[in-house]
Amino acid sequence: MKIGIAGPSASALNYMEALWRADPRLKIEISLNLRRAADWDALLLPGGGDIDPRFLPGHPPAEPHCTDIDPLLDERQLGFLERFVQSGRPVLGICRGMQLISLYFGEDLCQHLPSAGRHRQPGRDLLHPTRILPGSALARLYGTSLTVNSAHHQGVPVRGAGKKIAVIQWTDDGVAEGIAHESLPILGLQWHPERLCGRYARADAADGGKIFERFLAAAGSASRGFA
Repeated sequence: MKIGIAGPSASALNYMEALWRADPRLKIEISLNLRRAADWDALLLPGGGDIDPRFLPGHPPAEPHCTDIDPLLDERQLGFLERFVQSGRPVLGICRGMQLISLYFGEDLCQHLPSAGRHRQPGRDLLHPTRILPGSALARLYGTSLTVNSAHHQGVPVRGAGKKIAVIQWTDDGVAEGIAHESLPILGLQWHPERLCGRYARADAADGGKIFERFLAAAGSASRGFA
């Protein structure tokens, strides 16, 4: 089984560690070459910088808080997502990756959250409580309440996450923390499970390792579902 990480190799180490912790035999490839997608059983869209607002509905100008914008990276990652949506293979989007999933399915993105101070502080993750939709894939892993980490200032509004995408985890300030496709094996998390497992595990927050175990189970399953 091979998992593809569509992102810069310099920022992929934590994701690779989390995946190998879930299965030491796993093959992992990091690439932004779309031709490699054919060889991957599942796709991980990692965190990173802000998304170019030209990809947002209405193509608004960038707000002053936006940084590290890379339109070529946005275009290539959305291209990988398109391939995996078409083929029905599993996708896990983390932080920026979740935002790309939401945009792909038609939802807007808040370029700078009014409550950004609750979700990002330079140099460290913030912890905060969330609620999880009963009966969802996340609820089967964690129950209906969960403390998670975050390091973002952009976000997906709880009011909806696009066509055929549902918000399954959220904060009390109206920010989506988890989304899932209604029929495809696509899961997005605004938080960072790779920084809540192994050497980064915390007793006061979620066990992020469960996410990667479930992701690999979906990649290796004939049904390819996260349920």
